[in-house]
Amino acid sequence: MSNPLYVIIHKAHEQSWCVTPYCTTCGSSKYRNALQELSGPSGGGLVDALADIDLQEISLLPNWQDALIIAITDLPLLQQVEGVLEAWLPKISDNIALADLILYKIVRYMRKDNAIRNNWIDRCIDIAINSRNFSLIESLLLVLKREAWNYRKLIAIAKEYSYSSAQMDRVLRNSYKLKAMGSV
Repeated sequence: MSNPLYVIIHKAHEQSWCVTPYCTTCGSSKYRNALQELSGPSGGGLVDALADIDLQEISLLPNWQDALIIAITDLPLLQQVEGVLEAWLPKISDNIALADLILYKIVRYMRKDNAIRNNWIDRCIDIAINSRNFSLIESLLLVLKREAWNYRKLIAIAKEYSYSSAQMDRVLRNSYKLKAMGSV
């Protein structure tokens, strides 16, 4: 456990620090203070720690999802977020849950003309089609909205799921005006 971010996440768990993103009670202040200490004045320490995480190892840590979202959103510059996402991109097929989380919580809010956003989405589409991961497919549909029409295989898999999943059926109906039995 040589990554300093892992140490902070473990300490947060051991000392029962809040790591809830957007906590209106405490603002996750103890955790954020520890991240700020790691970051330094320009955020470089946190960027390095985030870029260097092992995507499998991080998912073994307690409360890793919330802790990771706070760490990324606390980076001071968009270029730092992009650098971290670019470092993870070749490795995201190793952890579909992380790919899904970052797609839905971070990538979806990036500008549509952002190259990192588009590379991340393209990679997630490949992973979703190959893995048929329900959650990743759903996230892609919600992130892409009407753009999802450009990905027929993705829509076809979503439609297959919609036959037995009211949740997927609702996403297709609400976002795309499709019914499970409809044609694309």
